Amino acid sequence: MTFHAKRTLWAQRGVDHDRRASARWRPLWRWLAVAALLLPVAPAFSQSPSEAKPFIVTAGGEATTWGSRLGLLIYTEAFRRLGMPFRMEHYTLARGAVMVEQGLADAELSRVYDYGADKPFLVRVEESIVDLGFSLYAANPALAVEQLDDLRTAKHQIEYRRGLLLCETTLKALVPAERLSDVPTREQGLKKLLAGRTDLYCEIDVYVQQELHSPEFKSLANVANVRKVISLGKVVPTYPYLNRKHADLAPRLAAVLKQMKAEGLMESYQRQVERELGWRK
Repeated sequence: MTFHAKRTLWAQRGVDHDRRASARWRPLWRWLAVAALLLPVAPAFSQSPSEAKPFIVTAGGEATTWGSRLGLLIYTEAFRRLGMPFRMEHYTLARGAVMVEQGLADAELSRVYDYGADKPFLVRVEESIVDLGFSLYAANPALAVEQLDDLRTAKHQIEYRRGLLLCETTLKALVPAERLSDVPTREQGLKKLLAGRTDLYCEIDVYVQQELHSPEFKSLANVANVRKVISLGKVVPTYPYLNRKHADLAPRLAAVLKQMKAEGLMESYQRQVERELGWRK
């Protein structure tokens, strides 16, 4: 057999081999082609609404505090009504603010009305979520104040927590500078009150309750003497603030919060949290 004839025979055998191999693999290639077509759409069929990315709200402090517990109840119901998954995450207030600014979280739980004035990356929800009351507290059972104007002539030593502008502006208009001072922390303010180093202490109501029911204060013999003497007569509403990418959500969330208030849910949640914390029976 000539070389040319041999080469022709080898070529034919190669073709036959390729045809047989192709026939063997053809079913597999067909299956793989079908699978490749299905893969891009498979996640869409398997993903349920509950697996959608949750809306993240940052809260300051621990999950066990009054504000965090109350915020969780309110936001859980609000986002249930909105049909959106929701998760609360806990950071310091400063860290939470940075998370929202950078888009790593979607909203801050609550801030005062003017908080976003110099923060163009935020959108305020125009319905308050938590209203904070301010009062003067005493530990002396005999001390009484009938009205705030009585502070002008009384000889009480009065203190407030630094940074509480409502306490500061109200008291500075009534109390001479030599009888007025401030402290950096609630703990210090209440301990000075209990020690008799001050007569009255101005603070946010829920934070006083939070401190007095903490293990540290509950162990003090005279802690039961601390009581509210007089309210400043004002409340400070606080509002949710959203990253501006969620600006279209703000009016919808406001409407839901307003409806929840009309149903009495906010007050109900507050009572529930206070019972859980042991503040009321």
